[in-house]
Amino acid sequence: MDTLKSAGLGDTVITFPNAAKRTTKPLEAEPESGYQLDLMQHIPDCNFKTYVQDVAKMCWLPVNSVLLVGLGVVSSVACRAYAVQYPNGELLPLGEYVAPCNPSATSKSRCLKAFQHPIQQAIKEAVKAWKKEKEQNEEFAEPFPQGFFVTNSSTAALDEKLNDTQGYFALASAEQGLVNTITGASFSKDVKTDNDLMLLGFNGDYHHSMRASRNGYHGLVVGAVTCFAQEGAINTILQRSEGSGFAERFLMLNEATLLGTRDHHKKFYPQEYVQNTYNRIAHDLAKTALQQPLDFDELPSYRISDKAWWLIEEFRNEIEPHLGDGGKYSTLTLRSMAGKPDMHIMKIATLLALLDEHRAGLIPDQWVIAAINMMRDYLEYIYRLLVTMGAMGTSAYEDSLIEYIGKRGTCTRRQIRQAKYQAKPWAEITPKSAVGQQMYAAIDGLISKGIVAETESFDSKGNSTGRLLRLIA
Repeated sequence: MDTLKSAGLGDTVITFPNAAKRTTKPLEAEPESGYQLDLMQHIPDCNFKTYVQDVAKMCWLPVNSVLLVGLGVVSSVACRAYAVQYPNGELLPLGEYVAPCNPSATSKSRCLKAFQHPIQQAIKEAVKAWKKEKEQNEEFAEPFPQGFFVTNSSTAALDEKLNDTQGYFALASAEQGLVNTITGASFSKDVKTDNDLMLLGFNGDYHHSMRASRNGYHGLVVGAVTCFAQEGAINTILQRSEGSGFAERFLMLNEATLLGTRDHHKKFYPQEYVQNTYNRIAHDLAKTALQQPLDFDELPSYRISDKAWWLIEEFRNEIEPHLGDGGKYSTLTLRSMAGKPDMHIMKIATLLALLDEHRAGLIPDQWVIAAINMMRDYLEYIYRLLVTMGAMGTSAYEDSLIEYIGKRGTCTRRQIRQAKYQAKPWAEITPKSAVGQQMYAAIDGLISKGIVAETESFDSKGNSTGRLLRLIA
């Protein structure tokens, strides 16, 4: 294998496998690099971290996926009670979009319920109190308490309810049907994907909808999405994003399943203290959101210190060289993900501080540092995952090109054509006159995926000697 030490991203070593050894593995397998994601290592010891680890053990689920579910569920309520500030005072919602995946029969619903339980209890208490007050006071005019979570809804149906929720929405489910409906995948292929509400809800942007059959909504929208579903959910998100930026707002994981390794005689339950602590924090957060509903721009907010902002920008500078054409993160999806990591960092840092019972105000730097390191780890993971899935992957035709370029180091398009024209799989293309065109199209595809770069070379006198291809991923 050829290796190249990256100029950025610390001491990351990027490995470029020769195509002869390059294989496409099933979606549930780890990327060929063997890269192991460990988001938990970056989080300082705290009750929430222990609770996440305990829930993962109880449900026999990968701990990184459980962490995202926990953050996603909490963000669904936190985004209605608090916000986080940019340096200029502009507010960013706390709602996260997360989509970890695991196969059926892996206790995904149980995991989701472990984090939702205290929030649902707060809703039950609010409904009970409302009914009692209504019975005792005929003039009582407070609206019926709205639940937080919707398990399945199209964006059009969500839009219809925004007037009742002051622009907030929260989707949470352990079924892929959630992703299918919000992306439009469950409808006719001729129906255009409408991701506007999802896009705006992540940022807390202004939304003005006009509908022929019902009242539209105009105002700020804030949302959160927690989808813990099967492997196909990530494919659906990527395919239906259509370059809109929808997929890039999600934190997506596809960790190896623990199916086949579980011992059902072994029972494990969360430690009582950490479970009670989480339940109390989440319950109180839900009560705050229910009893004091505020418009987004009126929410109390958290702030990040100047030192922590410098660290965020330093991290973005590490990424910047890899965003250019031909760079590691130069594909459309990855460029959008890696180009604005500050939003996820702000949200995650605030959620971790809130779960450690820090009041609105200045966030301790340790939580921002944790969020930065989590995003650094995540970007490396998602890069390799997309390659494994084929979103940035390669076909047999592309693999043959990668093999040749890898052995040569550098070469021209003409050299590739001369060497590979009569070799499989190119020799099987009919008519033969189409080989060259398809070969050049495959080269262009590798360049767009950020796997191959094409640069012009010059001799000692500055004269061009042609354009050379080389592997960069």
